[in-house]
Amino acid sequence: MQNNTELHAQHLQPQKSHPGVTFRALLLGVLLIPPNTYFIMANHLRYWSTLPTTMSLIYNVVVTLTVLTCLNFLLKWLLPRFAFRQGELLTIYVILSISSAIAGHDMMQTVVPVIPNGFWFATPENEWQQLFWRYLPNWMTLSELSVLQDFYDGDTTFYTKRYLSAWWEPILWWTLFLSVLMWVMICIDLLLRKQWIERERLTYPIVRLPIEMTYADGRLFKNKMLWIGFAIAGSIDLVNGIHAFFPAFPEIPVRKADLGIYFTEKPWDAMGWTPVYILSFGVGLAFLMPLEMSFSLWFFYLFWKGERILGRAMGLQVLPGFPYDGPQGVGAYLAIACFALYGGRKHFYAVFKNLIGAFGMKITRLQTAPTDSSGEMQDATDYRWPVAGLIGGVLFLFIFSYQGGMAVWMIALYFGIYYLLALGITRVRAEVGPPTHEMFVANPRQFIIDSLGSRPIPPPSLTMMSLYFAFNRGYRAHPMPHTLEGFKLVEVANMRAGRMVVAMMCAIFFGILASFWAYLVVSYNIGANPGLGSGGYNMLRSWLYYPTETNIPAVTFMGVGFLFTGLLWWLRTRFPMFPFHPTGYAVASSMWTFGWLWFSVFISWGIKNIILRFGGIRLYHRVLPLFLGLILGQFIVGGGWVLVRLIWSVSVYSFYR
Repeated sequence: MQNNTELHAQHLQPQKSHPGVTFRALLLGVLLIPPNTYFIMANHLRYWSTLPTTMSLIYNVVVTLTVLTCLNFLLKWLLPRFAFRQGELLTIYVILSISSAIAGHDMMQTVVPVIPNGFWFATPENEWQQLFWRYLPNWMTLSELSVLQDFYDGDTTFYTKRYLSAWWEPILWWTLFLSVLMWVMICIDLLLRKQWIERERLTYPIVRLPIEMTYADGRLFKNKMLWIGFAIAGSIDLVNGIHAFFPAFPEIPVRKADLGIYFTEKPWDAMGWTPVYILSFGVGLAFLMPLEMSFSLWFFYLFWKGERILGRAMGLQVLPGFPYDGPQGVGAYLAIACFALYGGRKHFYAVFKNLIGAFGMKITRLQTAPTDSSGEMQDATDYRWPVAGLIGGVLFLFIFSYQGGMAVWMIALYFGIYYLLALGITRVRAEVGPPTHEMFVANPRQFIIDSLGSRPIPPPSLTMMSLYFAFNRGYRAHPMPHTLEGFKLVEVANMRAGRMVVAMMCAIFFGILASFWAYLVVSYNIGANPGLGSGGYNMLRSWLYYPTETNIPAVTFMGVGFLFTGLLWWLRTRFPMFPFHPTGYAVASSMWTFGWLWFSVFISWGIKNIILRFGGIRLYHRVLPLFLGLILGQFIVGGGWVLVRLIWSVSVYSFYR
């Protein structure tokens, strides 16, 4: 297995680009979207357990890539002319990752029930009809109660003219809106990728496993260490899976301990739920992180726990919302985005100069212009289309939101914060690669309501903001990190970035349509699970019924989060050996989701620390396949149990949540 120095040397050599985004790769990727999406939606609607899109590396995509890789080995043996290249396999991976993120727990699984919930769950008690029905755009929602009856009750089929004619309009407008929303992300990525991928050379740990799996020589699968790791993780999930069927069979207790039950006296009881779980894929993914990153993740998780304990000791828990982890998280992610953009200021200045030159002004291009993946000099034309696409996309979002009733100043503020937070989480993924990243209380509406209060915001703007809750519930499967990781794979496999943009847009468009299809087909069959779709409406009722002013404590803690993250960033730039990374503070602010994985990260950090201290980088590269095997073993065996549950409708072992 090559080390980072060898890989870097390869990238410096001029290489001929390969069209990894071939027609057959694109076609196969699009054809695989519906079954992958159906798996995600059916698992969510039927069981709400082992949700793949709550993880950074989506396990159903890894399983699909494993199957394709094995079939490709067979094809290479029988018909070598028709075997897939690495770039083609990685293209399929990108398509399925983006489409799976779109179908995720915090996006389309919330979008679909948002469309009808505002009308179906209106009661005389909650007064939704009087409060906001008149503000709901009829082209984004569905109010025909006779159509919705079977949606919530089930025992029918979606394939009827009546249901199709009722749903087509909101499907059309939401598909168009979400496609443009993610198109803007891709345009931003195109402006960032030279800085983050080629200049700063961020590590992108999440895509390390797909890269290693798809090498043409199959080096990973020939490594014995991989199969040792696979056997460890697979055996744990196999034994625990059998235990789920036969309780008398012994169990391996990897998800039993909770430190919180041992601390019952004040102020220590403020620690709350503190699981000590050992999840194989978490250990494996953490091993791919730089050492200071994994250290910062588990350290700041305990730091947040300590903040709660200290707050209880000082009596601060009486403040509503303490410890304000949501506002602190907002401030932290905004700081990460701002400082990351500031760090690339020279790159953006060069982009600006080249753009001005492209429009006819006599400005000499930089002599040190970087080269793209095909070895050609980077010039102004590379940035014209991303900038034009960005402007066009933002203009559409303004028009769409304005037609929905949102004030212009609210549109600018909302999407400005949204894309800054998206940049923050994309940077975290590129630099750290945490096993999960939830921002349930860090979002544009949190920032706006805390900063301004709901009183000065017009009701139609509040209504649109509640509808936009659909793609802002949480950011565990945010699409933007997957798109930037796709451009990283373009560099690795020496592909053409323009073709990858086409693949991404196909993944987005067909992924949205497949999500609507899968959700509606399953719901009209067994009855919808609409719990995710009412959160925005409940908040809207509260905003309208109980208008609020600026939340001074929350804004203060938002500033604390921003400044503390900035301080950590500054200390790292001044003192290279400073051990704390600001992204750890941001990611660990999600006490619930990261709580499942903090101890796995701690275990991995301890093992990696010992390996590097006593065996050096050579031993690290030697044992790396073992940790990749931990990920692969848990995903394949654990994911296999989920498939068994879907096919035979039986209770099975869930390896995660």
